[in-house]
Amino acid sequence: MKAIILVAGVGNRLRNITEDPKCLLKINGVTLLERYLSTLDKVNVRDIILVVGYKEERIRKTVEKAKFPGSTKFIQNPYFTEGSILSLYSAKNELNGDILLMDGDVYFDIKILQCLLNTNKGNLVAIDTTSTSSGEEMMVGVKDNRILDMRRTLSGEFELTGEAVGFYKLNKQACQELKKTMEEHVKSGKHELGYEDILPSLFEKVPFFPVIVDGMNWVEIDFEEDIVKAENLTPSE
Repeated sequence: MKAIILVAGVGNRLRNITEDPKCLLKINGVTLLERYLSTLDKVNVRDIILVVGYKEERIRKTVEKAKFPGSTKFIQNPYFTEGSILSLYSAKNELNGDILLMDGDVYFDIKILQCLLNTNKGNLVAIDTTSTSSGEEMMVGVKDNRILDMRRTLSGEFELTGEAVGFYKLNKQACQELKKTMEEHVKSGKHELGYEDILPSLFEKVPFFPVIVDGMNWVEIDFEEDIVKAENLTPSE
């Protein structure tokens, strides 16, 4: 198992707080990135790929300082001001099976990764069914325990809905189909897309299942109030 962490973005909505990448925001004195590294180490995932772009030298220095005991590899996305599909596409050669795909701007409880790693159902999406949609959240629709759709403006009849945390587990088949789907979109010039925008078409080709993380602490850091919320949480170690 290896982890691909997407940390290339600029994070424009937090420019009044920091000029650094979001993954270098400190929550209670520890950067998000350092927390990723330490948590992945604790769950025995020690092969890590970081897709970098904006101020990548700051990210490299933070990783070096963290002294992660496993392997770290950096992949540069020179088009980091465009859609995140280009960040994931930059790492397409690493999509070869049994991976954790992780957004790099989440403050999270180790239990979420433990649930993903300990659930033996192939392809998984961590979702929180207690979340409600304001139009900002990436919402997931589930029927017959299979994920059918994911988008910010979710519509349709589902047995279960929830917000995607931004953590996914993919097997070899899913990785192959994801690469094909990305290739089609990127070559057709659809560079403005987030990688999440192409996942619904992937769900049609390969079965994905939900991992429910209700009650586990996590916050996607997009706005200043998210930092405050995260600092008030005490994720288990």
